[in-house]
Amino acid sequence: MKKKATRITGIRFSETTYKAVVQAARVRDYASPSAFIRAAVEKELRGADATIGESEQRIGASLEKYSKQIRRVSTGQQALFAYMDALAKVILSTLPDTDEDTRQAATARGKVRYARFLKSAGANMAGDAQAALSELVNRAPEE
Repeated sequence: MKKKATRITGIRFSETTYKAVVQAARVRDYASPSAFIRAAVEKELRGADATIGESEQRIGASLEKYSKQIRRVSTGQQALFAYMDALAKVILSTLPDTDEDTRQAATARGKVRYARFLKSAGANMAGDAQAALSELVNRAPEE
């Protein structure tokens, strides 16, 4: 059963304001300009509580979005760690032991290849990652 509504008449708007109300009611899918005005008055009467609730909803939605992004980054890091672990196991289980002279020569050649690899990887990166990698390459001691 509907409550009886009290009618207020005599509210006057400038023509510009009235056109803006009609346009807003149409854009926001209100049944009529009167329905839009009723909703605006009710919102104003609720005051700051409604504004705080809307802010809380926006903040909550932002936090949820960031939480999902952090989970994706975490999953990527776990996958990278698993890949590096598997690669280390393969390398360590298949490389034969060598004598000291051969090991020193291989280490020197490996350091040169690694420096070239870092420079190549840095050239293929963009933005801050490239700058960070360039700093690492330039800071690395040449042996």
